[in-house]
Amino acid sequence: MAMADLELGKKGNPNVTITSIDSPTRPVLGRRKTSTGIDGEIIPDVKLGYDGEEDALTKVGNFLWKIHNASILTRYALYILPVAALLAIPLVLTATVYSGSAAGGIRLLGLFIWFEVIWVGLWICKLVATIVPIVFQAVCGVVSTGIRKYSLVLQALEIPMSLFFWSILAWATSNIINVFNPNVYNNTWLQTLNTVFKALIIVAAIFLAEKTFVQLVSINYHRKQYDAKIKESKQLIRMLDLLYDASRAIFPEYCREFQEEDAEIQGNTLTDVRKQLAQAGIKTKVFNDMGRVRDKVTAAFGAMASDITGKQVFGATSAHSIVIEALETETQSKALARRLWLSFVGEGKDVLYKHDLEQVLGRSRSEMVEEVFHILDRDGNGDVSLEEMTWLIIDVGTERKSRAASMHDISQAIAVLDRLLSLVVLFAIAFIYASFFSKTFQAKTTQLWTTFTGLAFAIGGTVTEFLACCIFLFIKHPYDVGDRVDINEVELIVEHMSLMYSVFRRVDSGKTVQIPHNVANALWIENVTRSRSMKERISLCVSPTTSMEDVLALRAELEKFVTAPENKRDFQPELDIELRNLNDLGKLELRVEIRHKSNFANDQLRNARRNKFMVELLAVTRRIPIDPPGGGGPAFGDPANPTYSVSITDTDATGFRDERKAKDEGKRLFAKGTGLEHLLPEGVSTGLQNPAAAMIAGLTGRRNGSTAEGRRSIDDILPKRA
Repeated sequence: MAMADLELGKKGNPNVTITSIDSPTRPVLGRRKTSTGIDGEIIPDVKLGYDGEEDALTKVGNFLWKIHNASILTRYALYILPVAALLAIPLVLTATVYSGSAAGGIRLLGLFIWFEVIWVGLWICKLVATIVPIVFQAVCGVVSTGIRKYSLVLQALEIPMSLFFWSILAWATSNIINVFNPNVYNNTWLQTLNTVFKALIIVAAIFLAEKTFVQLVSINYHRKQYDAKIKESKQLIRMLDLLYDASRAIFPEYCREFQEEDAEIQGNTLTDVRKQLAQAGIKTKVFNDMGRVRDKVTAAFGAMASDITGKQVFGATSAHSIVIEALETETQSKALARRLWLSFVGEGKDVLYKHDLEQVLGRSRSEMVEEVFHILDRDGNGDVSLEEMTWLIIDVGTERKSRAASMHDISQAIAVLDRLLSLVVLFAIAFIYASFFSKTFQAKTTQLWTTFTGLAFAIGGTVTEFLACCIFLFIKHPYDVGDRVDINEVELIVEHMSLMYSVFRRVDSGKTVQIPHNVANALWIENVTRSRSMKERISLCVSPTTSMEDVLALRAELEKFVTAPENKRDFQPELDIELRNLNDLGKLELRVEIRHKSNFANDQLRNARRNKFMVELLAVTRRIPIDPPGGGGPAFGDPANPTYSVSITDTDATGFRDERKAKDEGKRLFAKGTGLEHLLPEGVSTGLQNPAAAMIAGLTGRRNGSTAEGRRSIDDILPKRA
């Protein structure tokens, strides 16, 4: 393989053993020639704050764009004037040729004037609704900058606010219809029209309130949960775009060093076929060439389409498109990580340092290098390994897909909430119009409210559940799609979120679990993904004869392990050992506390690190050594610890028993029957010399009503008479 040839042949380092690239312990060596570099101008001087791509417009597009954005009056004139001109035709006719035409005793001239007014007023109301967010942001921004985000709510409510303002304007200007008939006051259809617009004002207000509530939920949720994550993700992707451009400047695409990586990164559809043929020993260079031809043809058509439309189309060869495509699968993410890391690491080195990036990007971009290296070196140990780079890029792709799925689910939940509230608004509109136009309905309003109150009690449980689910999902929101959570000590992964429930997958068995939000609202939810670096406590029981020196030696050896160069990326240097319990003097319980440099969201990574520490812990206990609770010696009956049976006389046995009894008595702090009397209050007897006799005497005294020293008669207890 090209990679093995480069590492073994060109470097010729006999002290380095090259194994599989997926091994986390092997010293993978860099490929960049440190004696040469690239021109600093190849990499554009851009900031890492990435907010998306800008579309390039053609000359025609720029001309139309300038006309469209020249003035708000110009844009509105394109909307208002054509319809206003059409409405002016019947207005002129009813004012001149058909000046006497009327409808129900009302001249039509006033009606068409009112049409012109409400048409122009509609766009004036829309203009006012457009200006309201700007005024709100300018005024409230002086008081508090945190309130400015609610201007986004007002921007989304432009149409509901326009309809509300327009309904008020239409009702207020309806008297224009009657301006040419001052003596007509009680026209039936004018009164009906006036009633319609009164009801329309209330309906528009309810519609505006419903949309305001939905937008507040949406804006608050997305701003709170995803705004920072999206900015961080865009910054990371922009960093990968920058590094990939630099990597291609040093090593062109499909060069000898990165031929396989480029085929995997750019998603060659023939990669699987090429791998299978390579295993059979058949050369497959033609498939790579076919994939390159495909990309070049796509790029050519994309350039032609960009010239026509003025937008970036089919940008298959751009760094951003390639990086985004590589983040879709784990295999492509690993290939991208290998290409970037091996491109920047100096030849013969196994880690990436900050000065390596400075040599590639140029010393003039020291701030950019500092920011890039700070993102790459998440554990803060001053270097970046291939494994660390791989996990970073895989996490970026995984979080990006999980965030997209979570936002999709939340958007669907908000849409369901909007439809439910719209249904409520629809019933309210029907109720309002029925109240305005039906006198019979107005007379039975009290009866209907009584029925509605009873219905509210009937569906009160459902309404409470619905509100609890909304509060749990949109306000509390303890997890997102893809998060690792622990609920009631069960390890779960969030698969899907809906308005009323969430779907999880169990880590231990892979089963699908559905938990309603109102049930989860009362449970303890531990979000592992949102947690920062976590710690772990491991308990072990040892022999009670273990000395303090052995415990301190255990701690010193474990601290040496977690601070070793090969382990400092996985564990923090803080480590502690606590003596927990004596367990009836039969064993000593120790608790070792270690701190990881990441959380436990990635079970594969966590298990690998934990297994490594557990193996070292077992090895250290054997090196010291620390004995188990039963002792470290051989068991009875073992050839190294045999058992014996001897016969002795009864006299010798009695002597040995008395000797052992006297020896045990000599070890006591206080001899039996002596030593405690001075600790008790005066007059209190312990009964230690003869406890059986003392107990019998007490029982006898209670039974007979008297004792030898303490018997009292009834005359001693009762007060004496005078």
